[in-house]
Order: sequence, then structure tokens, then C-alpha cells
Amino acid sequence: MRQGSLASIRRRDLLAAAATGACARLAHAQDKPVQRPLRIGLVPDFAPVWWESKLSIFTQAMSELGRVEGRDFVFFRSGLFFGADPQQATERVMQARPDLILASNLAYAAAVHKVTQTIPVVMWVSGFPVEGGLAESLTHPGGNVTGLTIYAGGEVFGKLVQLIHEVKPSMKRIGALNSYVPPLHPVGERDIVVRGMQGAARALGLDLRVLEIAKAERVDDALTKIAADRIEALVLTSAPAIHPRRHDIMRFVVERRLPTITDAGWESAGDPQPLMDYEPDFGALMRQAAPYVDRILWRGTKPGELPIQLPTRFVFRINLKTARGIRLTMPHTLLARADQLIE
Repeated sequence: MRQGSLASIRRRDLLAAAATGACARLAHAQDKPVQRPLRIGLVPDFAPVWWESKLSIFTQAMSELGRVEGRDFVFFRSGLFFGADPQQATERVMQARPDLILASNLAYAAAVHKVTQTIPVVMWVSGFPVEGGLAESLTHPGGNVTGLTIYAGGEVFGKLVQLIHEVKPSMKRIGALNSYVPPLHPVGERDIVVRGMQGAARALGLDLRVLEIAKAERVDDALTKIAADRIEALVLTSAPAIHPRRHDIMRFVVERRLPTITDAGWESAGDPQPLMDYEPDFGALMRQAAPYVDRILWRGTKPGELPIQLPTRFVFRINLKTARGIRLTMPHTLLARADQLIE
């Protein structure tokens, strides 16, 4: 990795530590009197198995804070899971008059923010809330939205390009299916993602082809373009628009033996998985979200006073089963750096 990238990631880690410390230093007021279990709306809902496991981490973390599901809080579940239209998911949850909304992904948080600036929103995972207009800054959000963001800049997306290049340094042309694009995601977020990828590609002398996936229907044209352009590897992003087409994308890349890397796990029963993923520890993010909910609902802290935190840890995984499926021998340098080797 280049020295500039290392410095950027160190800055990100320092910012994460500073934000965590700021949260810890907030004064603990007495609990507000509550006459009923408070309603936490889920936007979107949590589907089995991967998402539901993260929600159980949140429930356990709340229990450790003295907040018991059923007695102190209840979830309102819309039945609309990740990949569903953010506006529709928001409208359904708002019918329950939630006391707080727990949001996954910036597209869903932005949809909630469009309809309410009073109900607290805690993002347990998001992209770029400042560029998306949901917060004034990470340290002082200022409005009704706070929580966690994965990125402080585009360095992570540059790292995805670097890692996929290391799989086969002789490759010259790679593609990226970028789903962090309007209308579900703000222009500012799209631009940061693309700049991060392009900067790494230029440094490595790669021809990078970025294909935007604004809607699931765009996937077919994108795959046709990838075949026509003889793309040698793919960077995959993980926004709601692309989520319903994971099976089709993975079937395509396995048939063509394309190495892939994603910024979040594409777990789906029975489907092949991307070759690599480099992502935050999502379980840790969910655990980090619990104190936000506690402080807002029971201690009366305003969301805008709680700094938005960054991940404390990223995880690099290599799927050896996928490597065998596309007849690829992984470089030992990558295998040695992986946090997990999936058989």
C-alpha cells in the first residue's frame, strides 16, 4: 500500500478514536420517565440470516445496558428487507409512530430524514452522512441523525482496487459495479466512491471502467458491457439497488472466472460468494449503536450532540471455495494478510 493511503487510514483511525472518546465523555443524566416500551422502527427490516444475527447483537448490547426487549423497548418490523424501496420502507415504519428509527445504509437513513427531522435516527451503518446532507459534520451532526459511518473518505474504495489488482498483477482492465448512486444515494457519495477507485487505478496503471447500478434492472446492461469490454476483475458495491441481483451477478462472474471483491459480505444461501471482501466488523458496529439508542431514548441526549463514529476494525476475507471455483491460485502475500480464509 502507498504511504499516502497508510496516512489516510491512520487519520481515519484517529478520527474514530476521537469520536468514540467524545461519546464516552458525555454526561450521564438520569433516565427519563417512561410509561411504556419505547418503539424502535427498523428501516429496513432485518431478514434472516445475516441481518437477523446483527440485530441479536444489538439486543444483547442493550441488555447489558439494562434495557430489555419487551419490557423497555419493542421493534416495529415492516417486513420490507434490505433491497426494498427506501421510501416505501420508511412510510410503513412511520405508521407505527416510532420513538426512534434504527437505519441500515445511507439510502434508508436519507429516506427517513426526508420525512422527519424530529424523530431520532441512529444509523448502525452508513456511507457519507455529511455529503448526503444528513449531518453538519461527523463530530457535531446537529440534527436528528447520528450513529455510525463506515467511511471518512474514499480510501477504502481505493484499497478494494489495490487488493483485486494483487490477485493478478498482470491484469490491465478492471470494472466496478457502483451502486452508491442517485436516486437512492446522494451525488456527493457517488463522487467520493468513484474518486477513491480512480485514484488507486491511476497509481497502478489500470484501465478502470465504472458502471453505475441505479436500479436492479441496470444489472443486465452492465454485465453485457463487462463481457464486451473484456473486464478481467470486478469491484462490487453493496447498496439496495444491486442487492436483489446478487445471484445473477455471481453466476456471471463464476462462469467467466472473474476475481471479485466487495465492500460488504454478499451472503446468500446457495449462491457463490465473492472471492474477497474488505469490510468493517458489522457486529462491532451494531454493538456501538446500542449506547446511542440508550442515551437518546432514556437519558434525553439529542442526536445532534452525539458524534458520528467510524469503525474500530476492518476485516479482510478470502473465500477459498470461490477461488477453486474460478480456478484461481491466490498469491501467498494475500493469503498471509487475510483475517479469515473461508473454506
